[in-house]
Amino acid sequence: MAACLLRYLVRQSRKPRSLVVSRESSHCSRMSTYSTVTNLSTVKMQRIQHLAAFRSGVSLAERVLNPPQQSINGNHVSGNIQCSSDNNNKDTNAAFELAIKQLNSLQSNDAAIRNSMSNSRVDTKADTIKYLERSGLPLETVEQLSFIHVAGTKGKGSTCALTESLLRHQGFRTGFFSSPHILFTNERIRIDGQLLSKDKFTEQFWKVYNRLWDLREHDHDMPAYFKFLTILGFHVFVAENVDVVVLEVGIGGEHDCTNIVRNVRTVGITSLGLEHTELLGRTLPEIAWQKAGIIKTGSHVFTHVTQPECLEVIRQRTKEHSATLYEVPPTEDYFRSKAYAPIWQTFSNLIRLNGSLAIQLAQDWLSQSGKQQHTPNEVKMDPQLLDGLISTHWPGRCQLIEWHGMRLHLDGAHTLESMEVCTDWFEKNVRDSVNPKILIFNRTGESGFAPLLKLLNRTCDFDMVCFVPNLATSTPNAPSQVMVRFSPEMQLNRARIIASAWSDLCATEQKKDVGQVYNTLTDAFTAIRQRFPQATDNEGQLEVLVTGSIHLLGAAISALDLIDDPKSRTDK
Repeated sequence: MAACLLRYLVRQSRKPRSLVVSRESSHCSRMSTYSTVTNLSTVKMQRIQHLAAFRSGVSLAERVLNPPQQSINGNHVSGNIQCSSDNNNKDTNAAFELAIKQLNSLQSNDAAIRNSMSNSRVDTKADTIKYLERSGLPLETVEQLSFIHVAGTKGKGSTCALTESLLRHQGFRTGFFSSPHILFTNERIRIDGQLLSKDKFTEQFWKVYNRLWDLREHDHDMPAYFKFLTILGFHVFVAENVDVVVLEVGIGGEHDCTNIVRNVRTVGITSLGLEHTELLGRTLPEIAWQKAGIIKTGSHVFTHVTQPECLEVIRQRTKEHSATLYEVPPTEDYFRSKAYAPIWQTFSNLIRLNGSLAIQLAQDWLSQSGKQQHTPNEVKMDPQLLDGLISTHWPGRCQLIEWHGMRLHLDGAHTLESMEVCTDWFEKNVRDSVNPKILIFNRTGESGFAPLLKLLNRTCDFDMVCFVPNLATSTPNAPSQVMVRFSPEMQLNRARIIASAWSDLCATEQKKDVGQVYNTLTDAFTAIRQRFPQATDNEGQLEVLVTGSIHLLGAAISALDLIDDPKSRTDK
């Protein structure tokens, strides 16, 4: 089938309507160009199955975080090598970890967070503006930047990643603020698609932290963890003089720290579901109201929300702000032409579910910024847009990597909606596999885990199920992976509760219970390899699904990098 597609697209590329992009038609002379055949090849390489090793001595962390090939920016060529150079510089790492340890002092434990939730006197947005301006950065200066703001329950990070890539491939200098991170805190702030380098992060961190510390009015007068990172991100984006910032909401929208910028003209709202109910409300309309809180006066609001009760709330909030709401068309509509239809089947859920919303957000920003003409919800596809879509790298979401006898299926799904996507993706990946199937799961926070367990239980008959805290080892996690809110004891107790629920579910479904609790990810992977010693680099493979929490992914990756000494790594 693939060969037929290639032959077909070769014929298409020889016609006048070829998908080859000329350098003259590119926004920047160094924009990468793709023939139709190369487009298909790239799609298949990036989206079908695994990101295999691309050089010896590469850690699992680098394989997860780095795109599988060099990404080309309209401003400069930038293969994602900063992570590698950072991680190999001991002085840079030491300074970065010192900064992160200080940042972690701003995290709150569970009791403090619960107290703050019930404290109606705290105005998060006013508080953020106070600390932003105290740090030496007026809000008016921040608002000289241009923003695309995105809220939602499922897919908001993926939508932001796609939007950023689309604009970068149009030649614009991009900033991208997201949360949470998988392994390193600097993942949250990206410039031109690259993690902010650790040395720049450290430099900006101390500049902001020291100023805020010196100007305290009392002992506890410092912004909390996420609030500080939001302020830090604004400092970085101003310093880097980006053309556009793609801004992902942290939690909710209405009261989120990111929601202080008033000049947003392009807004996105992704799929909605029940999450953070203790903060956002226990019904979908309540959550929709919170998410729609990022709508600004006169803005264009794009969404693929489908629930009628949620859409009604969004429409009402749009009307209140004299904004305009657009329900985006399905992504498949962009690939119905004879030239592009064959490519559709090669796409992952990243593009299928979020591509249309990202395209509309990017195109609307270009239009409202006077860069090019675009009619909202106009359906079109061209080589530059395709390039931006297929070049998007968003780690830890439906990501498959081969590592020392294991096919690691990594997905940070933590809501019912995202777990439905995750389990569907995993089931399709392993449908014809005779390899042993292993589940590693954890779910922190207040949201219920029972619906997630039901989905996982029905996905396949797992040969081994591991419930484990987000801890790589019994010693403290690396600074970027420290979770002050949940102590190791709290996490382990949570894992035991989840394991007990799994046992009850297996009994109800009349399935064998192969679940077990492990203290750390190192313990879990050691047990897996002892149980299946035949799974080595050269013979046998294990299908391992790691899901339930982005933080779990980070701990799992760290554990495997600690277990597998770099000297034992070889090219596959």
